[in-house]
Amino acid sequence: MYTAAHACPPPPALTIRSPKAPFITVGTITSLPPTSRTLLVSSPQSQTKKRKMSPTLNNNKDLQLLQASVDENTDSDFRFLHHGTKVRYITIAPGLFSTDTMCFAPELIPLLPPFPSGDWNSGWIAQDAQTGDPCFTRVEKSPVPGVRTAWHPVTLDHLDLTFGRKLRSGVYEATAPSLSPSPVVAKFACFEWEVGYMESECTAYQWIENHDIGPRFLANIAEEGRIIGFLLKNIANARHASPADVGVCREKLAALHRLRIVHGDINRHNFLVADDGRVTLIDFDTARRTEDPGRFEEEMRGLERELADTSGRGGCVVMSG
Repeated sequence: MYTAAHACPPPPALTIRSPKAPFITVGTITSLPPTSRTLLVSSPQSQTKKRKMSPTLNNNKDLQLLQASVDENTDSDFRFLHHGTKVRYITIAPGLFSTDTMCFAPELIPLLPPFPSGDWNSGWIAQDAQTGDPCFTRVEKSPVPGVRTAWHPVTLDHLDLTFGRKLRSGVYEATAPSLSPSPVVAKFACFEWEVGYMESECTAYQWIENHDIGPRFLANIAEEGRIIGFLLKNIANARHASPADVGVCREKLAALHRLRIVHGDINRHNFLVADDGRVTLIDFDTARRTEDPGRFEEEMRGLERELADTSGRGGCVVMSG
């Protein structure tokens, strides 16, 4: 079901990246590799040492882990809410903490160095060369890109939303009392490298507005003034399409093609079938406009194969416990 942070936040979104499983989602977001950064990096032996560290007093009691993209071999990236108002993007050097620690906020937060006060949004944590303790190597106020093609007139700040359960990568149930009495769907970029996907998808929703192809676009989501995502109408009691739905899915895809748009990712999880049989298309981040009839024919030919695919591609696996 495709139905959908901070009054009653869910567990943080965690992604583990490792050689054996490059993108394993634990709790929420699967992300692309971050851009490279130069940091003071600890020695490989420090990982065992840091797991035995005792928590030290810090000023991080008002720190909430929102999302994390964890890599055991390279930089790990985190999105924190500080003092309930400020979003801090933190990069932690490899080897400083174990993967298990970085994936468990109650264990990680007490081990972090005190977060500096002041007007900053990006910080880097590495090992102090003398003490071996984690320390901030620098913090700065850096420009963070946002979605530029914000066409919808309504924008809500992320602090005005309450995020519920995770539905799939980057997608949550949410409540927005000022917008709807019922749950809505929130989809947003948690990290800088995901903004481009939001840009493409926001544009695509403008193309299909009022054509009964995708969920109704309700509002933009903003973080400190920049657009990071959007809210959609919840498609309640829906299921993913199966081979038996090929006829109605073909009709919906044809409606998209008549607008001269190819979807680009027609896996079965991107067709939601309601109880009444109506189909809704989702996930338009790879949608493109084209005048090439061959693109439409190729996508339509692949529909039956995609609906029969049982590999799980395009879905998500949520591990809890």
